[in-house]
Amino acid sequence: MEKPKRPYSLFKRPTVKPNTYIYYCRFRDENGDYMSPISTLQFSKAAARNWADEKLKEGKIILPGKRGMTFKAFASGFWDYDGEYIQRKIARGGHFSRIFAQIRAGQVEKWILPHFEGQTIRSIRRHQIESWIMGLYKDSGLVPASLNRVLDCMKVMMKEAVRKGYANADPAAGVESFTERYKVRGIITPDEIHALFGPSSLSSVWKGERIYFAASMLGVATGLRQGEIRGLRIQDVHPQYVAVCGSWEERHGLHGAKWGSERLVPIPSRVAMELDFLVRALPHQQAEDLVFCGVNRGKPIRKEELEARFYSALVAIGINEETRRKRVLVWHSLRHTFNSVMKGKVDSAKLMKVVGHRQESTSLQYTHALPQDLEDVRALQENLIGKAIAN
Repeated sequence: MEKPKRPYSLFKRPTVKPNTYIYYCRFRDENGDYMSPISTLQFSKAAARNWADEKLKEGKIILPGKRGMTFKAFASGFWDYDGEYIQRKIARGGHFSRIFAQIRAGQVEKWILPHFEGQTIRSIRRHQIESWIMGLYKDSGLVPASLNRVLDCMKVMMKEAVRKGYANADPAAGVESFTERYKVRGIITPDEIHALFGPSSLSSVWKGERIYFAASMLGVATGLRQGEIRGLRIQDVHPQYVAVCGSWEERHGLHGAKWGSERLVPIPSRVAMELDFLVRALPHQQAEDLVFCGVNRGKPIRKEELEARFYSALVAIGINEETRRKRVLVWHSLRHTFNSVMKGKVDSAKLMKVVGHRQESTSLQYTHALPQDLEDVRALQENLIGKAIAN
């Protein structure tokens, strides 16, 4: 059986020192022909072979068959959730949702492929990436934050292309991002919290729709994300806390909490009472059943309905549509309100644990924590929305 050819050959040349030789390497091109020799700076054949193998391993040399890889072919399936790239990252502790994968795939299809699909990976240059992203800046209508997400998508792909040996250098490295102007979310005031969630608000403000009332109260009292609330199961609800074990994702259902932020979150007595009412009224009582169940078993209330009911409640307490937009009040403002109320009153590391922020992610892994460890948070929650009134 014929021995397969190495993708390179080694030969030695004499140096100025007598009886001393240095090894050179000639790598093969895509046709199998030898390229120009490169000095390995090694004085033994074994060391020179290790040097050549390391260059190939690092992707510093493009192997035959990789030079003609087009961006379109490389991009095909790159952002598939079950594909090699995402699964490799997940296996090493990365956090990817199916929605994120779909967004990335959409960015490639809409903004990147039309410009680069016909080019080979190795032919893409930095000035072309600069020209492309500036063209999007001028003509696409995308805001700086969105442009940065598209650019980041391209950077990830080009870095991976180098890792796989389709290019010797990353042309996207060093391409500057755009300055983002963050839109600050508004928050609701203590008086508005009382108006929205006071003892008589369920009937007077929320028209008796307890499921939307309780979901919004839980949001302002804990800072939970909307997906985390919609993904809450019966088994996650306890008298003094809820266990955030997942988040509801549109089109894909329940998955792990954002950024791996599974945690215990204390709840005040009024929230506990409302959750108990909801659970006891559910038509299905299995541990896996959703607390905020929608029309169909296994699916939560629709986010559009939850947001619409919240906006209607704002109108009911005197915040009309024009005022709401001017103050930038959205459902997510409930989370911002909780953070604003708690900031400075609760230790920052503890608050980060409660709300599940990404920063200092190692501090988020505390699902073993006891509810009594967060009693100071519960005390502030009780002041925020009031205690439950005994029947």
